[in-house]
Amino acid sequence: MRIVLIALDGLRPDMVSPEATPHLHALAASGVRFANARSVFPSETRVATPSLITGCRPGGHGMVANTLFDATVAPDRLLRTKLIEDVAVMARGGESPLGRPSLGERLAAVGLTFALVSAGTQGAARLLHPAAERLGMFRWNVEDTKGDTAARMAARFGPTPPHAVPNIARNDHAARILLEHVLPDLRPDVALLWLSEPDVSFHWGGLRAAHAQDALRAADAALGRILAWREAQPDAAEIAVLVLSDHGHVTGRGKLSLETELRRAGFRAGTGLGADTDVVVAPAAAPGLWFRDPAMASDVIHWLTAQPWCGPLLARDPAILPEGAATPLDLLGSGHPRSADLVVTFAGSEEADEWGLPGHAPFDAPDVPEGGGMHGGLHRAELATVLVLSGGPVRRGALATTPCDLTDIAPTVLYLLGFSADGMEGRLMLAALDAASDAPPANELHDLGRGFVLEAMRAGTGRLYPTAMRRS
Repeated sequence: MRIVLIALDGLRPDMVSPEATPHLHALAASGVRFANARSVFPSETRVATPSLITGCRPGGHGMVANTLFDATVAPDRLLRTKLIEDVAVMARGGESPLGRPSLGERLAAVGLTFALVSAGTQGAARLLHPAAERLGMFRWNVEDTKGDTAARMAARFGPTPPHAVPNIARNDHAARILLEHVLPDLRPDVALLWLSEPDVSFHWGGLRAAHAQDALRAADAALGRILAWREAQPDAAEIAVLVLSDHGHVTGRGKLSLETELRRAGFRAGTGLGADTDVVVAPAAAPGLWFRDPAMASDVIHWLTAQPWCGPLLARDPAILPEGAATPLDLLGSGHPRSADLVVTFAGSEEADEWGLPGHAPFDAPDVPEGGGMHGGLHRAELATVLVLSGGPVRRGALATTPCDLTDIAPTVLYLLGFSADGMEGRLMLAALDAASDAPPANELHDLGRGFVLEAMRAGTGRLYPTAMRRS
């Protein structure tokens, strides 16, 4: 059996339709669609990718944000995990900063192969397949310019197109390498194609801007070419295709800089622990704060909770805060020694945005314009993801209601190939194979304080799946 994973970065499940995504819509109708699929928190790409590939939430693998602070390796600045150099800094001279083995490593241990073709960032590609060189496996990313793999792909397929908005040319180039080299020549047991659209166009233009719709159609067309390739194979019946998104999007409305706002309020905020900084701020849809002295956290919280844009607060160690001031990150599976002392969420709304889609929220992202798509928080539309599985032993024409998230994918891949997923946190998505294994979740509400609640789903095994933060 072979398995092909295709990730459409940032795709909201409510944007899948016969008109916008005909191939994905048809695939969902012919295979199994997981209606209650979710991302992890924070719902950011370089938190989601390690969760996908390790089968563990951020508290297990340790990649806790796209942009973060780690005083033990870079006390003077923030680390941006899209940069391969910063991923290397976090690895401390080792192969990977991840606290758990990757899917590629687990497959190698049982004599199988994994190949990655990525149209995302270099940092994300390294996190998806950190041991590729040591294992002698294939990893190629659109930003690669050095090394034997980059040289061979350039010689055969020509130079990688430049980054653009929409990023259609780069995504098509990556899909071509998958279809014309990886699948026919390397024949890996598991292959992953990571497409950077529609995420890129959602960020820089809005969820239903004309160019974003073009990007979405182009990503769906790439999926169509992969499905056509499968149908042409003699072992087509034994090739499973799994399509996923890593997070959704809301429309960003009310752009601000938390660092600037803290400075205006009299706090010495910055992006590294310099002589003039007491609070390190990592901008995001859910910004992280690290305190030089935890004793000052109470003053910052007192100011934050007076701001109309401030939503629930989450803490790595709530003991440094007044009782009840923040919810433990551990509730979301996101507490780790690298986590921020305090994570701020923004008070968004489920009302329709200017595109007619539910969901908008304030955000802190210097390079995303007002009205652009954003993700990272706990909004319903940020956490909801696409998850469709088709082929091999998978049921046909089924809708699964069992809760699942990105961490459940790798264990299921290993199970389909006949191997154990011991050590992974994720659950097996047996509902893909057997209707009797499907069961709707038990729904719960968790009080987040200050008039906010967390909607969550509880699986039969007891595992909690966060669904949405909203006003109570």
